[in-house]
Amino acid sequence: MSGATQVGFRGPSRHGAGRQHPSTGASASERAARSKDELHRRVAAEEAALPEVPSQVEATSPSGRSRLRSAPWAAVAIVAGLGAIVAGAWFLVAAGVVVSACAAAALGWSLGEYRRMTLYEQIEGSSSELKRALSELEIAQAETVRRLSMAVEFRDEGTGAHIERIGRFSTLLAEQIGMDQEFCERLTHAAPLHDVGKVAIPDSILLKPGPLTAEERAIVETHAEEGYRLVRGSSSSILDLAATIALSHQEKWDGTGYPRGLAGEAIPIEGRIVAVADVFDALTSDRVYRKAFSVDEAVQLMREQRGKHFDPVLLDAFMEVLGRSGPDARTPADPLVLTENTLETYAGAIERGDAEIAEGAIVTAVEDGISPTTLHGEVIAPALRRLDRLVEAGELDPDHKRLATGITRRVLATLYRYMLGATEATRERVLLAGMVGDDHTLGLQMVHDQLAAAGYRTIFETELAAEHLSAAIEGQSPDLIILGATAPASADQIELALQQLRTRHPEIPVVLGGIAVGGEIPRERGGMRVLERIDESVEAVEELLAAPAATASM
Repeated sequence: MSGATQVGFRGPSRHGAGRQHPSTGASASERAARSKDELHRRVAAEEAALPEVPSQVEATSPSGRSRLRSAPWAAVAIVAGLGAIVAGAWFLVAAGVVVSACAAAALGWSLGEYRRMTLYEQIEGSSSELKRALSELEIAQAETVRRLSMAVEFRDEGTGAHIERIGRFSTLLAEQIGMDQEFCERLTHAAPLHDVGKVAIPDSILLKPGPLTAEERAIVETHAEEGYRLVRGSSSSILDLAATIALSHQEKWDGTGYPRGLAGEAIPIEGRIVAVADVFDALTSDRVYRKAFSVDEAVQLMREQRGKHFDPVLLDAFMEVLGRSGPDARTPADPLVLTENTLETYAGAIERGDAEIAEGAIVTAVEDGISPTTLHGEVIAPALRRLDRLVEAGELDPDHKRLATGITRRVLATLYRYMLGATEATRERVLLAGMVGDDHTLGLQMVHDQLAAAGYRTIFETELAAEHLSAAIEGQSPDLIILGATAPASADQIELALQQLRTRHPEIPVVLGGIAVGGEIPRERGGMRVLERIDESVEAVEELLAAPAATASM
């Protein structure tokens, strides 16, 4: 609609508000002016009743465009009729009145329809915003569920690997039997909470290395009811599904399961699905009371329970899933691409201060087969270096860096649990010394974690002044020393520490963690090993410790 047309329709009347009957003897021009004023008032009243609509809706709505395009033609029709009256062409007066009435009716219908479409579009927009908000809420709930299930699993598994596999296997099995997409998506997040009731089981029973007594077994079996009570009654569709799974995943097809002895299709389908996935993963995983069965052994044991423990149709479908996906229920990904994607996700997360995304990226990478050693050297250390560059460039403030450092410590603690497993410290003693002046020792922490996972007996000392290094050596009697530094302020302490080591303990091999942890210690250090990559830590220590033995045997 042109600006002139808008003014013609929307502008206030320039004539008096009073109205005379045609029989008063007013001239044709006066009658025409009054008629025009009356029409202006009616149109203005109609439009005043309409809700305000953003200009972009007028421009983008197809129905709005078509109706607004018809408005100028209605104006032309009205003006034509009035023109006939003004010109005194009385034979056209009747036609003009008819045309004006039709045009006014068309305009009224157009405005009414436009108002209806505007209201419809406003409702549609509000519905879209509501759906988006609900979707975001469901995602947040799903992440909360995953964190809770990880906390439960850490008690008796040591890692969250079991719950991740249960979620994947359950989803693949549900897809295999044709369950709808919405159900499968909710199952992915709900299935890992199948054992949430274990929070109520004492560690003395849950972690017992030997067979359970009848009384202890009865206590363990309460975890199904306890889990149901923990998560039932929520407004979350995910938690509602999780409650049913927690209650029913220990039921058996033949009715001999617990807690309620349900049989056959009386057991909810989600419970039957998770039962299959849970038993397979339990059989193929190490437990405190036994070693893992091989995949073939597990498959044979489960086939023997077809129609007894397991729904026969679901078990057959699971075997098809297993043959296609393998025992980890995942499609192998390109390790290089996965590592690069993890770096981008992790670095962005710590820069934003998003701990959940950062930890989730690392856990997912481990579950997808990337070794913790690789994550140290190819993801976490580069992300920290990038963080330092942003701070130096003034693009990130020190408070953000401190937050990122705290997040990384938390992530390293989670990753360490994956790495350590059941490793026993039986190898040589290694002292890792972080010198005074360092703003963080995360690089040295990663070196420590790798050595500890390799079985070395590690001693980790931070904020250690050079003059106290000798006392630490005397007290710990290490077979090798690793000195780490990241901040320029610690350079003097490193120099002094090296002088003391050459003078007092020339027999102890030394590794310098300079470049590996972002410092500026030069390569040439009188034959001392300088780590250039964190993931070379174990190799460097092994080589240095083997060198004296090789020399002695010559």
